Amino acid sequence: MRRTTSVDIERPAGPSGDLVLTGRGRDLLTTADGTSVAVAQAHTSVVIDFVGDRRIRSVHADPPVDGIDALIGARAGSGFRRQLAEAVPELASTGSLVHLLLDDTTPAVLISGSSLAREGLLTLVADRGRARLPFGICAGWQHGGAMEEAIAETGVPLLGWGPPAPDLGDGSDPDAWHDMPALAPASMRRRRRLDVAAVDGRLVVDVRYRDSYWERDGAETVVHEYAVEAAVDLAERRLVGAVAHPGPLPAPECPTAAASAADLAGVGLDELRDVVRERFVGVSTCTHLNDVLRSLADVGALWDAAEATGAVLS
Repeated sequence: MRRTTSVDIERPAGPSGDLVLTGRGRDLLTTADGTSVAVAQAHTSVVIDFVGDRRIRSVHADPPVDGIDALIGARAGSGFRRQLAEAVPELASTGSLVHLLLDDTTPAVLISGSSLAREGLLTLVADRGRARLPFGICAGWQHGGAMEEAIAETGVPLLGWGPPAPDLGDGSDPDAWHDMPALAPASMRRRRRLDVAAVDGRLVVDVRYRDSYWERDGAETVVHEYAVEAAVDLAERRLVGAVAHPGPLPAPECPTAAASAADLAGVGLDELRDVVRERFVGVSTCTHLNDVLRSLADVGALWDAAEATGAVLS
């Protein structure tokens, strides 16, 4: 079973206009004989008054979700995931594509600021208003680290300029990813691919995650990238273990966060999101890696959907 998702992060009306997040996703089952079956597809759209107070102007989902309109007027930053759980409490438990796409709203808003900084429209000052900067939030934002030094010297945080983003597919499988349109310069995209297969009573999971930026010349460059390998006890729905492999990341301290993935051993899928939120904090972790680890909570529901087709062992 393969789940692919993408969230496009764009400002169609320019830097002072609304931030538009367009989510797309697909769950694709490949049977033993090589036949591919689309088990689920989804599309979301979230429009945010970013320059104002980052409140949601509109939100849409396909398949439709009852109660989602309660999110209109909510702030899209810190606290949004709590509001999402309150507005549609049954959504997370389904492990649905719509939930995963909407769950990416907060980090998408967070990283969207890098496009403004790259265009010279956002600067930070390390020696004034210091409490407002997110030092201590993750490995890359350590006091005394390269991020703080860059802000003090240039007013611009380390944003992961480059390297060029290689294709995440090998070109031999046209169904490897769902369709994604080309993006305009100064746009960003968060992309995730999650593969699940049953082997000897375990679910073997392979994840690839990337945030990328479209430069002025149209080139795509990597901002954040991780690969994660995990195993889940199929009967108990509990993580046997997880290993994270860092790719390109903004600060030299960032890759140290990869070791935190090992702390998920023994955690049940139904408690995984809460565990990551409560325990994976501070400079030994990475907020972007945490987003990848949170998505592992959907593995059980994803495999159940595969088995429900009756084609898993055909």
